[in-house]
Amino acid sequence: MEANFPLSLFSLKQEVFENVLQKTPFGFSLISEDYVLEYANDAWLDILEKKREEVVGKKIFDVFPENEKQLLCVFENVKKTGEPFTAPEHGVKLMRNGVLQEAFFSFVYHPIYNDEGVFQYFATVVLEIAELVNIKNKVKEDEERLRLATESSHTATWDLNLKTHEIVHSTYLSEIFGYQPDEEISHQQLRGHLSESDRINIVEKAFERALKTGIYQYEARITDKNGIEKWVFTNGKVFFDDDHQPIRMLGVMQDITERKKSEILLKQSHHQLNTAMEATKLGRFDMNPETLEKYNFSPRFLEIFGYDSETETIDSKILEKHIHRNFIEVRADALRKAKETGDLYYQTKIVLRDKSVKWIELYGRLLPPAEGSKAYISGTARDITELKNFEEKISESEKKYRFLADAMPQIVWIGEPDGKLTYFNKSTLDYSGKDYNDFVEGNGWLEIVHPDEQKENVRLWAKSVRTKKPFFFEHRFRNKMNEYRWFMSRAYPELDEFGNVTKWVGTSTDIDDMKKQEMQKNDFIKMANHELKTPVTTIKGYVQLLKKMRGESEDKFLVNSLNTIENQVNKLNVLIGDLLDISRIESGKLPLNKREFSLLKLVTETIEDIKASEQSHQINFELMHPHDIEVYADKDRITQVLNNLLTNAIKYSPHSKTINVELFIEDHCAVVSVEDFGIGMDKNELRKIFERFYRVSGDDEETFPGFGIGLFIVKDIMDRHDGKIWVESEKNKGSKFYFSLPVYQIQK
Repeated sequence: MEANFPLSLFSLKQEVFENVLQKTPFGFSLISEDYVLEYANDAWLDILEKKREEVVGKKIFDVFPENEKQLLCVFENVKKTGEPFTAPEHGVKLMRNGVLQEAFFSFVYHPIYNDEGVFQYFATVVLEIAELVNIKNKVKEDEERLRLATESSHTATWDLNLKTHEIVHSTYLSEIFGYQPDEEISHQQLRGHLSESDRINIVEKAFERALKTGIYQYEARITDKNGIEKWVFTNGKVFFDDDHQPIRMLGVMQDITERKKSEILLKQSHHQLNTAMEATKLGRFDMNPETLEKYNFSPRFLEIFGYDSETETIDSKILEKHIHRNFIEVRADALRKAKETGDLYYQTKIVLRDKSVKWIELYGRLLPPAEGSKAYISGTARDITELKNFEEKISESEKKYRFLADAMPQIVWIGEPDGKLTYFNKSTLDYSGKDYNDFVEGNGWLEIVHPDEQKENVRLWAKSVRTKKPFFFEHRFRNKMNEYRWFMSRAYPELDEFGNVTKWVGTSTDIDDMKKQEMQKNDFIKMANHELKTPVTTIKGYVQLLKKMRGESEDKFLVNSLNTIENQVNKLNVLIGDLLDISRIESGKLPLNKREFSLLKLVTETIEDIKASEQSHQINFELMHPHDIEVYADKDRITQVLNNLLTNAIKYSPHSKTINVELFIEDHCAVVSVEDFGIGMDKNELRKIFERFYRVSGDDEETFPGFGIGLFIVKDIMDRHDGKIWVESEKNKGSKFYFSLPVYQIQK
């Protein structure tokens, strides 16, 4: 034993104790209460790279001057508290090989007391753990790299204790579920975000499989904290104890919402494509553009060529076996074009095994080579036999139609949906003396229309094309002898099931003779009107003179006769005026003298005038507006409209003596209504009431007197004022006529 070993140790079994201390793998030393190092074993000296003579008998602060402050604090605390001080993974500065280095140790500073309880020594135990610290640091670095790798790849990590259900997870897992990155979530909370059906049918079944296989995988839907539906993918591993009981599960989770959306869209696209191909009965194939060999036939492709898709197969030269010999060159041309454009298209006949013939249509597109493969043509085949047969029938029908159209003396023409005229029959060419191309190129047809009617012709045709409503127009056409004749042109749109125009079919009928007769009739009406006006005016003047002279006569017969004559003369005067108006309407020369006036005053005065001459009915008037109403119109013509409606109401209600008149505002228009409780009209009569020369019949089927032109004139007057006229009626219950005019000003 060395001389400096403390005497108190002699009471122990000296050799055994010293041998143990010297051979122990950790460093051991004794430091007196005065901080003098009195004993150090070999392991302590090796750890601190010191020689025994350099340290034993010296103060510990002289041995480690660079750590004096730190060591003094530790020693004082142990002496004061009497409690050992432990410092695991403690870093200290040591001078090694002349270089000050940081070393890591695990220290224990333990107080030693004598039998009387007096403090004597600090027993120190030291173990260098630099390698352990390096390992731990490396583990931390690896963990940090793993964290960065998972976060950069949007992958969350989790560690689940299967006994306690405690879970440790990365911040990205919180983000996936809609929580803040630093927000902790329990395993129960996570499960609560799962879709109920996916939890039962996917997640729980995946967990049952994991307990058997050790592998935990699933894709499922969640609804995050913000109510957003997401898809997640989980991949994990189960760890078992020695009794093969599951104790822990580690795994990763990814948000795969975008991928799942793409997959769903892709499935929908595939489904729609398959549905479309089934609906159109398309057969699919792929083809080598160099060898023309075909492969990847769909079942429908085999069916088109007369094969059973369930029991038969075909080789790559299927088309060469079945193509009709007359179409071999057609196919060759299509293949040459496909090499230039990338698109393959042609129609051909094929001959099946039973010698029957079909028409098919092939379409394909050259697709670029994918990785590890060559370019190929992906194509479809469609059986168009019925279509070809239909086209053939259409062609035959069109030939018959053109033959009939050419045989007709009437001009026949056809237009496209946009109004462009593309067909004229033979009569058109015979009449005009022009070539067919003169009509279909540009607006050649317009050249035969009289210059005075060209502008209106174009306007009305454009309006019909825009509104899809029939076209009607009377105009003059120039014939091959440069003479003009009147024609009535009509065109009707042919509509498909969606209401779209597929074409226009029009005819132009020669009405020149009828037009001349109409002009003669109008000339006659004008002349008759002029010739009748003079005697009627004379008769009316003499009647009024006689009434003044004999108005107070006691001869009632004379007075009544004069009144009757005056009434009949007035009616004759109205009829003469109506005939003249008809003539003016047909020639488009009905005069209008518009100005603003009070509609209330006009209605009141017209009713009073009617009452003065017709005492048989009670006319009630009600203003349904708090103020007067002004309109901008021809006052005399509007008076004519109201007068016609009132006299009709009286005439067609022989058994009812009440007429109701109202004036009101509706949708910025002034509306006047005239209601009677007479014979009324049925639906068929309502459709014809505004036609020229139409007259309503009563229950006895006898037509009421009149020419049937009053309402025709009334309708034209309202149209020329941009107004409206309409009627509500029920048979045997009466009628209610309305007319409306835009409001010019409301008086207050």
